[in-house]
Amino acid sequence: MKLSGLHDRRFSGHFQLPTLNSEKLCSPSANGHVYEKQPSSPFKKALQSPWAPNQRGDWSNVTKQLTASNVVHYIVRFLYLLVPSFISSRFSRDSGRTEKLHPTAYLDGMRGLAAFVVFLCHLSYGTWFITFGFGQGNPGENTYLIQLPIVRLFYSGPPMVSIFFVISGYALSYRPVRQMRAKQYDGLLATMSSSVVRRPIRLFLPCFVSTFLVACMAQMGIYEQTAWFAHNMRAIYEDHPWTAPDVYTQFWDWMYRMFDFVHCFNFFIFAGSPEYDRHLWTIPCEFRASMVLFLTHFMVARMQTTIRLATLLGLIWWGMQWDRWELCLFWAGCILAELDQVRSARENADSLSNQHPAVTKQSKRSKRLWNWFWIFSFVSGLYLASYPDTLGEDTPGYRTLATMIPWYYSEKYRFWQCFAAVQIVWTVNHADFLKRPFTSPFVIYLGKISYAIYLMHGPVIHTFGYTVCITLHHEFDPMLT
Repeated sequence: MKLSGLHDRRFSGHFQLPTLNSEKLCSPSANGHVYEKQPSSPFKKALQSPWAPNQRGDWSNVTKQLTASNVVHYIVRFLYLLVPSFISSRFSRDSGRTEKLHPTAYLDGMRGLAAFVVFLCHLSYGTWFITFGFGQGNPGENTYLIQLPIVRLFYSGPPMVSIFFVISGYALSYRPVRQMRAKQYDGLLATMSSSVVRRPIRLFLPCFVSTFLVACMAQMGIYEQTAWFAHNMRAIYEDHPWTAPDVYTQFWDWMYRMFDFVHCFNFFIFAGSPEYDRHLWTIPCEFRASMVLFLTHFMVARMQTTIRLATLLGLIWWGMQWDRWELCLFWAGCILAELDQVRSARENADSLSNQHPAVTKQSKRSKRLWNWFWIFSFVSGLYLASYPDTLGEDTPGYRTLATMIPWYYSEKYRFWQCFAAVQIVWTVNHADFLKRPFTSPFVIYLGKISYAIYLMHGPVIHTFGYTVCITLHHEFDPMLT
């Protein structure tokens, strides 16, 4: 009889399955029927494979299978696991099947691209001053093409952080806002309770792992190899992880840093930034802003739509007065989530009504006009996001905009970059043709690993990245030696 569940496809064509006694695998039940005895666990399945010894403990059958072709086969299979999914999917059996994306997949793509740009930004710290705009300073200075507006967004980190916060506010608010609009207050309470519990675990637990790895690498002396470059960077200085004299001191120093890392009661914008990876300053900041947003959800839950939007706009104005730009971005994300659901409800209502052909023709003409408007909005948003981090008031093209920045903003460049982040996300939400670049396979892959990129780009830069920079500097700039 044919025994189901005993044939492993991974070994088909390579090994001969051992002969099994069907009588041992079948036994009569109390009612006389005969049932097959399936292996009760994956471990029993493994014992039946040719890679396991026989019942007498003889491993000779295993060594017979260790041919060169089989070893190469399994090495290739292992390396295949390391290939990015957007590449490996093209060679899989389901390569012709397109992956179904959820409606807000483009936001994941935007977040992935933003994480990659932040990586390029921090990698550039040790090479040249990336904070200046094109034409800033004396004639002839800062005239590189990559300093031009929009072009410089490929290595500008602060605007990407603003986009992070807008998307986070949108994602954390979408389901609660939908329940508010449906008056599902019991479901809203369950959603918010779950969010408050899961949010610190999702944010902090991966950081504990990544910084602990940094502490281990520091104790192994890996960071000492690039310490000279880290302390003599020609551009923006960035703290290099400290190497303790012994493991005990390193461990307790890491514990102390993590205790300060989760200190959520200090609302200083860079509070909790750990020395093991200064780039993680945004994680405590995002956690605090998330808790404020959850409290806001409870406050506006029973309000009407117009009153709720007006209240959120008032909170944004209030937050701007106190230089809390990160809270303003989260509240703005909540507004965008509400506006999207209002627009979706209106579109669904319009689709149910039959339109006259003349009205349809007019709607096509207006759609083309709206598309041009969204293009203008998107490009202007990119231009505002390119506001230089340093001396924007002395940069051609931004001098007038600099005069509009409120005096109470401590970091002047944040004002227009935050405004641009909201404008960019709002524009892409409305224009389907602008969503396509953010849903390409490569960008979606970056979105899936965006948090991993953000967590690990610091250790990669301070070890491998600085090693490459040292080599290039010695090759092209011997004065640095």
